[in-house]
Amino acid sequence: MSNKERRKAPVLRFKGFTDDWEQRKLGDIANVYDGTHTTPDYQKNGIMFLSVENIDTLTSKKFITKSDYLENYKHKPEYHDIFMTRIGSIGKTNILETHDPRAFYVSLALIKPKDIDPYYLKYWLSSNTTQKEIWRRTLQIAFPQKINKDEISKVQSSISKSKNEQYNIGQLLNKIDHLL
Repeated sequence: MSNKERRKAPVLRFKGFTDDWEQRKLGDIANVYDGTHTTPDYQKNGIMFLSVENIDTLTSKKFITKSDYLENYKHKPEYHDIFMTRIGSIGKTNILETHDPRAFYVSLALIKPKDIDPYYLKYWLSSNTTQKEIWRRTLQIAFPQKINKDEISKVQSSISKSKNEQYNIGQLLNKIDHLL
């Protein structure tokens, strides 16, 4: 067994953090929901409606009525929740950085962090290790390819136990993203 396997933490760390990381399932650190399974009656304005093609900006030119939103969406996206594509292009993530309400289609998963830094979770989901786990759980014979909501909750990878370390990692990666 190598030192890396014995030491359950990455070699590159922020100064002052030495604790081992732990293997966790996404369902333990976040709640996962999917959107509506029916195509809504689109409007010229109202509540913005998102689908897989909107993952990069989390904005759309499609809208639904407020009453449709209130009646048909039990789990509503909130500031700093994460969307992940689950049909077609699988595993791409983005974090909701607005307080404006959003409705969403089944092609997206809504991931609501429990007691974890949302930016850290976004980048954890985007990491090579987690993306391989997502791909392993994807229905390979479906067209377009997709991953079931329940399988998303089972995705697991190593995670920092320290809230401060999570915050530092999330903020650093977010700054790098914005620089690029």
